[in-house]
Amino acid sequence: MSATTTPLSRYAWFVLIACHAVLIAGLWVWAGPITGAMLVLPLLLAVPGLLKAKRYTAGWMTLLISAYVAVLLSEAQAVPSRYDLAVLFSVIAAVEFAALVLFVRWSARENGVARI
Repeated sequence: MSATTTPLSRYAWFVLIACHAVLIAGLWVWAGPITGAMLVLPLLLAVPGLLKAKRYTAGWMTLLISAYVAVLLSEAQAVPSRYDLAVLFSVIAAVEFAALVLFVRWSARENGVARI
């Protein structure tokens, strides 16, 4: 392994930041200004920690994002007219969940913090 290779956690971090940004912007536009603000506020609270690549923030975000996946899939089932976008956003949230988990595992392993 050469000294110039990018750590795997960096790739996971890029994916989770991209998914997080798309989810925030998409939910805000999709749900409208008032409801959208209430939906994205918990996601916005995590932005500073995620931008600093903090494992602790990524860890608790896995709990929050899993709720978004569940709620969006429920919305898709309950309201047929919103099915397509609800499923799309739930897939984005699921990809973010996977990226969060991988980021936490890989960054801990790369820093020698834990044997995960």
